[in-house]
Amino acid sequence: MSDDNVIRPAFGVPRTPAPEPEPDPAQAPLRVFGTGAGHRVGLIRDPSAVEGDVIRVVVGPEDERGVETVALLPADAETEAERIGFAILRALEVVEGAV
Repeated sequence: MSDDNVIRPAFGVPRTPAPEPEPDPAQAPLRVFGTGAGHRVGLIRDPSAVEGDVIRVVVGPEDERGVETVALLPADAETEAERIGFAILRALEVVEGAV
């Protein structure tokens, strides 16, 4: 996944050329919202991110450990991160039901 496809707190600001690493698969999630269409959605708090202390909204196949960041918010925006996570989960449930 391209880093340009991640929702970030500084939306619209040019990115630095260095790619940001994905979260460590061994890092325990802050919260897992659930699964839909074969994927799980959750939050990971990442105090070592380039942007500072952040919460990552992540999505990954439910049968694998790896996840990808789909949204990145400041650590104090946990409520907003939860809304994004639940919206993604609901979208996956809709996709799952349409198959």
